[in-house]
Formats: sequence, C-alpha cells, structure tokens
Amino acid sequence: MNTRDGKTVSLTWTNYFSIIFFFTISLPLACFQTVLAPFIFRSNSYNSKNLTRRIGDTFVRTSTIYLPLAEIQPLVGSGLDQYQLWVKKYQPELGALVDELPLGSDDGGRDERGHLFWIGPKRTEKVILYFPGGAYMFQVAEMMLRFWKYAQLEWEKQGFEISIAVLSYCMLSSLASKQNLLTPIQAVGSDPNAAFPTQLFQATQALQYLLSEGCNPSDIQIVGDSAGGNLVAQLLSHMVHPFPVPSLVPPINLSPGTRLRGVFMISPWVSLSNPDQWGPTFRSKDYDVSVYKNLQEAGERYVNTISNIKNKIHDLSQVVPYAEPVLAPDNWYSDLHNTVVDRILVTAGKEERLSDQIQVFFEQKIRPYHSDAILLVQDGGIHDDVIMDFLFSDTPLENGLTPVVLEWIAKGFRTV
Repeated sequence: MNTRDGKTVSLTWTNYFSIIFFFTISLPLACFQTVLAPFIFRSNSYNSKNLTRRIGDTFVRTSTIYLPLAEIQPLVGSGLDQYQLWVKKYQPELGALVDELPLGSDDGGRDERGHLFWIGPKRTEKVILYFPGGAYMFQVAEMMLRFWKYAQLEWEKQGFEISIAVLSYCMLSSLASKQNLLTPIQAVGSDPNAAFPTQLFQATQALQYLLSEGCNPSDIQIVGDSAGGNLVAQLLSHMVHPFPVPSLVPPINLSPGTRLRGVFMISPWVSLSNPDQWGPTFRSKDYDVSVYKNLQEAGERYVNTISNIKNKIHDLSQVVPYAEPVLAPDNWYSDLHNTVVDRILVTAGKEERLSDQIQVFFEQKIRPYHSDAILLVQDGGIHDDVIMDFLFSDTPLENGLTPVVLEWIAKGFRTV
C-alpha cells in the first residue's frame, strides 16, 4: 500500500499473487532465455550487447508483459518518489531541488501542476530541459536520472557546467477506461483528469519558467525520450502553431531573433492510435523493451482523451497534429529553423518497435524543412537504448551511441 497527497493505493491479493508469480517464475524463465540468446533468432548486433544490459532489457520487457499496468504503477511510485530515492544516493549534499510550476487559468480546480526536479545545482546558463518518457502512464524513473547524472559529470570533465531540469508532468491512471478518463485517482502519481493537452500545458509552463528565471533561449536545449519525445514534438508544434484553445495552453513566444539552441528526441513516440501503418517493426521487434499490446493500449487511451476538450473546440481534428506528430501535414514544422530551434537530433534503434514511425516522421516532417537536423538509427539499438544502459549501472555498458549524443549536446553549448 502506498500513499501520496492523502490518496491511498491498495493492491489486492490477486495483484500480490501476480507479482510473486512474476518474480519467481516468469522473470527467471525470461532471463534464462536471454542467456541462451546466441541460439535464438535475434540480431547479432543486439546479441553482442553486454549480458547485464540484455538482462535489464529482459526485466523491463517481461514486467510489462506479465504485470498489468495497474500493478506496475503503484510498485514504481511517483516521479517524486523516484527523484527523492535518487537524491539520497547521488546528491545528498544538495538535497532535492524542486520547483513548482504555475497552474493554468482553465485548471478547473484539478491542480494539474507540473514540477521541475533539478539534477545538480540550479543555474540559468547552459540548461537542459528534459521530458521523461513512460507512455503517459509513468513518471521519471531512476535510470533516467542516473543517465543524466553521468552525462553531467562527463561534461564537467570538459569544463562545462550544465544544469538539468526534469519535468514531472501528470500521468493518466492505468485504471481509467478508454472511453471516459474522468474516474477517481487509483494509482500513485497518476491523474485520470490529466487528459490531453495537460502535458503540453505543463511543458509550456516549464519552458516559460526557465525564460522567466533569466535563461536565454540559446542557452536551452530540450530533450525527451519516448512519450517525452512526443511531448517535445507537441511543444515544437505549439511554438510554430499556437494551440487553438489559448485558455488550455497559452502561447509561448521567444524574443525576436532568438531560438532554442537544440532539441533532441530519443526514440520519440510519434504515432499513438494506429502504429502499424508505418511499417513492420511495430509488430516484429519482439525483444524490444516496449511491448506491442501495452504500447498500443496506452496510445489509444491518450488519444481518446482528446474528446474531453470537444466543448472548447469545434473541430477536434485541429489538435491531432499535436498529439500525433507523424499525422501532421508535411509542412507543419516548416518554420522551425527560422523561429524556434537551431539544431535537431533524433535517435532510434534499428531493433525497436517505433523505428518505422520515427523514420517516417523525420524524413517527411523534419528533414525537408530544417538544414541542421540529424537522424541516427543505431544498429542493434532498441527503444531508449542510451537510457536502458542505466537500469543496473551508473555508466554506459559499451554503448557507442552515448558519447555521440553527449558530444552533440556539448557542441551546442560550446558554440553559443
């Protein structure tokens, strides 16, 4: 049983049995299969990964296959839970540095307030604003924080003091129905009222907060992985096409002549409602950490929340490009280079389920309209590959992509 903000989350005896069965039967069998991976049909480039790393992938993949989301959410806890545990181990001297973001004018009393968790000291020069992934069902995980702490220490060796602000945004409850998300909160850190575009509002408030604290746009790089990558794309959409209901998401305007220094999307989740249509990888990459059924279900749940704003906008199709960037018109992002961001990096794993949709998104929506946009497809890589190294480790596990992306970020700050 967990409690948060006066709300109690209870697991039933059935839930406990399911969890015990997972740890005693399902997980050991899956790990045994991983050890036998050289004899199973998987790409050689993936099989060459460190065994510890492949067992970590197996743990994540198997848990999402065998444990219902309603059981995983209470076990994982909230983003604040994860951050506070991380702080005790990695920055006990500084402690937890948490900034509370403002509420919106159309909040309706729901307290859809975002927070920023700081990794290292809070500064206004050279800032990374990070949107963590989690299928809009889970908040920031400790392995993500470990990844960024490693990156921060590597940059310090090069003489860079880079601050990292992690956005904690509202999640949907795993127990909310697909048709009606307005049910009581039943999972730690989740809120069934947190329908689209709540997360876009919170992302906008996070960027606006950094600007109000004195950060220059050219000193800000925004990074997001998976659903966080989706949220980065939503924010870029909002900056080139202000959201059609300003009371829900107020416009954000950079000072004339200024642009964000960079945007980096790690395995961005850009097609939520019909992910099969872009190619075979969504169904065929069975050893990816993202699970077909769960990802499809989570995507449908999020997209279905768009209907909650039908009383505020006449044509709901106007907001689809925000929630599902791959469905935007081809020229939707044509003004990015001129008005919003200097540089764009997108990464995908060749062995991940989202590989096809990511490549279609980049080749059709981004590359033709931005002269400094790069797509890296990692051979043997899976979903969120650079982050997955940090599930059981504080350093990369022989991951060749990690130094590349860290150098890309450092180069952006180096040339300001």
